[in-house]
Amino acid sequence: MATFVRRGDKWLVRIVRKGFPNKSKSFDTKEEGKRWALEVEASMQSGGFEDNQADLAVTIGELIERYLDSDPKLHVLPNGPLVTKNTMYLKYRLLNMKERLGAYSVENLTSKVLAKYRDERLKVVCAGTLLREIAVLEGLFKKARKDWGMSLPNPFADFIRPEYHGKRDRILTQAELERLWVELKSRDELWEPRKAKNNINPHLLPLARLALETAMRRGEMLELTWDRVDTERRVVYLLKTKNGKPRTVPLSSAAIAVFHEIQAAREKMPLEGIEAESNRVFPISYRVVDQAWSRAVKRAKIKDFRFHDLRHQAITNMAKKIPNVIELAAISGHSNLKMLEIYYNTRPEELALKLG
Repeated sequence: MATFVRRGDKWLVRIVRKGFPNKSKSFDTKEEGKRWALEVEASMQSGGFEDNQADLAVTIGELIERYLDSDPKLHVLPNGPLVTKNTMYLKYRLLNMKERLGAYSVENLTSKVLAKYRDERLKVVCAGTLLREIAVLEGLFKKARKDWGMSLPNPFADFIRPEYHGKRDRILTQAELERLWVELKSRDELWEPRKAKNNINPHLLPLARLALETAMRRGEMLELTWDRVDTERRVVYLLKTKNGKPRTVPLSSAAIAVFHEIQAAREKMPLEGIEAESNRVFPISYRVVDQAWSRAVKRAKIKDFRFHDLRHQAITNMAKKIPNVIELAAISGHSNLKMLEIYYNTRPEELALKLG
């Protein structure tokens, strides 16, 4: 039988039932307490009750530390050649959440706490950044439930997420593209990245060209290994993608030429150490790409163009050759055609020409 006691601005709910441990919890409203009491008593009645008091006492900071310790990829130094942007962003966001929410126990991380966090963060970051942070926190709870067998509540069910309209339609003109290729080109003919004469890693230009030819994401390309490249069959096999599903990416003649160019350069200047052991096509870190890209775009006098925009432009170019959206989605890796619409940018003047 549940009892309800008002304590200040909170309601303390106690459940005492023979044969079960006593349960108590505080709520902002009596209605919330009633719902919780009904759920607990129903689980006791049905035989599905589990005493998760120990799990509820674990702090968010402790969960994050366990996550960091359990994933060897998150131990790599930021500037290492095997580090991808996704890996470092995940580590950065986990540490950020630990600093801001780490003191809360799992039980006390309520939708009200998340709402306060949302309102404070939106003063300094955009809605897209906040949504990615919340997604990391949700992923942490999911891992705790599935991998560590913890019984946790779901504070995200009643959390109101901010609206985010992140569609971009930035497409380079041919003149801008040509200027970009010039500024991305390294003068190091021997492909010795650490001694590049103009401080541009020689992998950067082929990386950008391959993105424009295949619509692959930067992380997918940086983690690509040579054993998953088949130039004879004209395909690349991606085992790890953003949506978790492997996919096979077809290669154009221009894309195959990029791989052949890299192979020819490697014959002249073989890689050594960890870069060679990785067997990666592009053994560079995301930071190298980020820094060199920003400088190259600035030198080319191109405004508001990110590396990821190459994927937008690639899908737009492919749509002209492959009008079948199902086939286009198979290349881009979109399981949701609504998401494909975000990347598919056809200019109104091009549609006018099709109308005749």
